[in-house]
Amino acid sequence: MVDIHAHILPGVDDGAPDMDSALEMAALAVESGVTVLVATPHCMDFADRKNYWDSRLTEDMLYFRQMLKKEKIPLKLKPGMEIFGTSKTPGLFKEDKLIGINGSRYPLIEFAFHNYAAQATEILENVLALGLRPVIAHPERYKYIQSDPALLNLWTEMGCLLQINKGSLLGSFGRAEQQLAFELVDRGFAFAVASDAHSPIRRTTWMKDVQQLLTEEFSPATAKKLLDANPMKLINNEIIREAQPHWFR
Repeated sequence: MVDIHAHILPGVDDGAPDMDSALEMAALAVESGVTVLVATPHCMDFADRKNYWDSRLTEDMLYFRQMLKKEKIPLKLKPGMEIFGTSKTPGLFKEDKLIGINGSRYPLIEFAFHNYAAQATEILENVLALGLRPVIAHPERYKYIQSDPALLNLWTEMGCLLQINKGSLLGSFGRAEQQLAFELVDRGFAFAVASDAHSPIRRTTWMKDVQQLLTEEFSPATAKKLLDANPMKLINNEIIREAQPHWFR
């Protein structure tokens, strides 16, 4: 499996607090069947630790890779970030302060959970205008999407891709999140399922449970597509052409 969303870099955000926790998360991912993982520290232009793509973050990645090799944990670590979308986001891309998944044209972008539909749509339009194709992190958790899922028709038609959290499918965030996550998979909106892991204890990198759920509730082919084939397309920066989903009415 390939996990494109995990807060595993130690000490950079609200994810792994230290190297021991990060290595435990990595070992857990491998044990559950993950071979490739994208480290996606939060990047917020209004926070104290913005985590822009700079030498410090590059050095953190390199050092963590060295530790994985030293501890003989066979996990391929790729660079990325979870970008909080604001009006400044397009300009930060122009300044090369932000990167997509593994440096691709596919940036992982999240938004506020409440009252942000209009702002999010404008930000997505401006990012798309740069020739990038946003991957929207966990849209099933946004309250304005839950109340009006037809907004995803627009975002998908614009060219955006949707990443669903494993915790949503497993019911960890609540019933509304779970119901919408299932519907997004069933309707063909979901492009990838990822851990959004923050810890080796809660919201972990373990992916076997969601692989089993997708296999049993949908099909082995669906599990393969959302947990392996599609995520690798993002990492490899491939041109992606998705079939039209079953639109919300």
